[in-house]
This record gives sequence, structure tokens and C-alpha cells, in this order.
Amino acid sequence: MISGRSGGSAWTSRETGVRARLFVMSFVVIGFCAASAHAEVRNVKISLDWIIQGTHAPFFVAQDKGYFKAAGVTVDAIDKGNGATNVAVTVASGAYQFGWVDMPSMILFNAKNPSTPLIAVYVSFDETPLAFITRKSAGIRRPADLDGKKIAGGPGTAVHDTESILFKAAHAENVKVNWVAVQPQLFGPMFKRGEVDGTGGFTNSNVPAILEMGFTMDDLFVLKYSDFGADMYGLALVTRKKFAEDNPETTRGMVKALNQGTKDTIAAPQKALDLLKTQDVMMKTDIEKIRLDIALGLTDTPHVAQYGLSSVTPEKLQQTIDAVVTAYGLPNSPNPASVYTDRYLPPLAERMAPKRTN
Repeated sequence: MISGRSGGSAWTSRETGVRARLFVMSFVVIGFCAASAHAEVRNVKISLDWIIQGTHAPFFVAQDKGYFKAAGVTVDAIDKGNGATNVAVTVASGAYQFGWVDMPSMILFNAKNPSTPLIAVYVSFDETPLAFITRKSAGIRRPADLDGKKIAGGPGTAVHDTESILFKAAHAENVKVNWVAVQPQLFGPMFKRGEVDGTGGFTNSNVPAILEMGFTMDDLFVLKYSDFGADMYGLALVTRKKFAEDNPETTRGMVKALNQGTKDTIAAPQKALDLLKTQDVMMKTDIEKIRLDIALGLTDTPHVAQYGLSSVTPEKLQQTIDAVVTAYGLPNSPNPASVYTDRYLPPLAERMAPKRTN
């Protein structure tokens, strides 16, 4: 009987040990699953707004200097885009985690696609680059003069998709532009051949592209949105609202790296261009310098010099929102907090722009 009790006791001990190990393992598995469920996405892809140019130097500087990696982010690709609205679509779809989109285009996209909202987490261009670039000989001096004119652009590009903002601000709502939808690479050649009266796009992209065709600034007239009451924010780093909420550290790392890349580009633009040249030996440095100078003028504004990069004011943010809502007759005005957030910004001290050099 004693032997029987001893045998029974020994079996109970083994069973208890097994149960204890299973109990511990279950906690390990549960812990692992919980950690996996909350693990942030660290590998990301970025879509730029347009074909890769000098304007995009901050992204490549950040990549080259290891700023993304230092911030805990692995950038698998920095790809060209095909217009702001098209980029918004690719980011909203999840094909890219981040994109460079001008803010008015993003606001309009969100209004049309409320189920997949985007949010700006870093504003690169403190001033809008939106403009029509025309032949001076075409006699286009104000928005009303664009009526019936042939302009290279098309659906998905920023100016095409936001033209109503300019016409509303300029009290020229009845203007009908004759848009010619072509690939970005054809804007300059078509302009040179006289097949269009102008192009619609960003000053930093389109002006240098036309100068590359042999024109001078004296041959051109640049009709800027901002000259006719449409003063808004421009290019911004955007992502899906849900992605930012689910991956705050990745988003914060992206913003930190781009901010540092922007500062380095402002401090040494020629070095930034030299870096781009190593990636594209066919790049025309003189043209890209003009392009980058225009972009930095939109980035490093007097306001930024005083208050820091991506220092968005409530007044100008609301003005940007109101311009879109009014121009397109949107039924509701989005809350500013749904358009832009400063939650992921580095401290102000890290966002003060350095002195610009040649």
C-alpha cells in the first residue's frame, strides 16, 4: 500500500511538472503573440510626388547619411511619383506607407475617400508651389486669361485637380482650361514645339524643365496661385491615418530623418546635388540647382527661419482647408486635426533651419 501511494505520488509530481511547464509556455506564447500584434512596421516604401529631381534631395540625403536607419526605419524604396493625387491613391491603398503630396490635393482626396483618410505628419513646403507656367508671348497674365488655353497636365496632377482653388480665389470661376493629358516627361518638349500654351504644375518642377528646353526666364510668365489669394501649404509627408496611429515610432522616425535630411540640404545644397548626381549621371546639375533653389525658397521661408521647419500655424492651415472646401463646394469642412498633426515632430530645437549656403 505504501508502495502504491509512493507510485501514485511520483506520478502526480511528474504531472504537476508537466502542467507547470505548459503553464509557463502558454504565457510565453501569449506574450509573443501580444508582442507580435503590437510590433510596428519598420520596413517602408516612399512615393515621391514626381519624377526624381533636385527637389527630392532631402530624402536621398537622409538615406545616404543613415538617418532613417538611425531612427529605426528601413526604407526599401524611394520611388518617383506621377502627380500628387496619384500618389495619394497609392499611399491610401497601402502600396506605399508614405508619400510626398501637396496638402490641398490631400484634403480633396480625403473628402472623396473618407474611408481611407490620409494625414500630413510633416510639412516640407511652407508655401505652395502650384502655378501655371506659360509663354510670355501667349499674353496670359491672370487666371481669366487661361480660358480655352491648351495646358499640359491632366487628371491626377496637382494643378489640374486643384485649379478650382485658383479660379475661385481670383473670381474667375467660369474659366475652362483645355487640358492636354500627357506624361510629365513630355511637358517641356510640347511646350517647346508650341503644342501647348503652358504647363500646370509645381514651380520647382516645371520651370526648370522648360528652361532645359532652351528658354530663359524672360520667355516665361509664371502665374502662381499665391499671387492671386490662394496662399496655402504645399508638399507634405503624408501617410494613412491608421498607419500613423498603429506605428507611431516608425512615423516619428520617418519625420525625424526627413527633417534632418532637409536641414542638411538647406545647409549644403551643392553637396546634396552631388549626391543625386552619383545616382543619376545624366542629371544636369545646372538645371537641378535652379530646381533645388526654387524648392528651398518654398521650404526655408521667413516664417520657417523664425519658427522652425513644419511650424504650421492654425490660421494658415485653416486657410488651406477653406480654400479647398470653398472651391469644390464640399459639404463639410474637415477638422484641422484630421489634416495635419504635429504629434510626430522632433523638438523645435531640432527643426530650426540652418543658414543657407550656395
